[in-house]
Order: sequence, then structure tokens, then C-alpha cells
Amino acid sequence: MIKEFIKILIFVFLFINYSIAQTSLSKVKIEIGSKTLIAEIAETDEEQEEGLMHRDTLAKDHGMLFLFEDGSTPCFWMKDTKIPLSIAFINKENIIVKIEDMQPLTENEHCSGSPIVLGLEVNQGWFKENNIKAGDKIISIKRIN
Repeated sequence: MIKEFIKILIFVFLFINYSIAQTSLSKVKIEIGSKTLIAEIAETDEEQEEGLMHRDTLAKDHGMLFLFEDGSTPCFWMKDTKIPLSIAFINKENIIVKIEDMQPLTENEHCSGSPIVLGLEVNQGWFKENNIKAGDKIISIKRIN
């Protein structure tokens, strides 16, 4: 009986640790002009595929940063994403080349249209509210964990 309990306890412990490891993404502090935000980093294919899907909220001044190989021209969609988002497509010179608003739970494609290395998703309207537009430069991106 005690052996079975210990086995179950170990299984639960391992499952919880695995689940936590799967949901804790690295974070960065991003400075654009005089504005700062915190973004989780989607580095792997799996993290990028999941993105902000299935979340109910995104904290103020927070987002998700997607990393791409130089020369990529990715497209995004909002399938299973409940939060209205805006996305900035950023080239290798850290210049925002395009910003688009994306509606929740849609499969409309939002494509970079030119080679980029970063995609930055934030709450819809964040760029406009902070007077950030195409042509603006990312000042710095620093890992915080």
C-alpha cells in the first residue's frame, strides 16, 4: 500500500514539474522609444505554434516575442486565440516594418510581407496607444530570466 502511494506521489510530482516546465517561457524586457514592455519568448516551433492560444488575458505592457531565422516571411493567425492582438513585424535592423491588428478566433492570415527576424504580439491597440508605428526602432531587448 505504501509503495503504491509513493509511486503515485512520484508520478504526480513529475507530472507537475513537467507541466510547469512546459509553460514557463523565458522573458525579455523590450524598449521601443520611451516605452517598455515584458514579453515571453517563443523560440521553438512548438512554442511558436502555441503562441498566446487558449489564454483569457494578457497583462498590460506584456506580449510575446517570436524569433525567426533571417529572411523569414512568416504569417500569423488567431485560431484558438481569445485575446485581440496587434503584431509588429521587425527586421534584422530592429526596425518595425509592419503593424497589424488581429481579431480573436479567426483564421485570417497576417503576413510580414518582407523578411523579418522578430514578431511581437501585444494587446490590440498597444502600439497605437503608445504612438509606435512602422519605421520605429527597437532600442533594446534584454533577457530577464
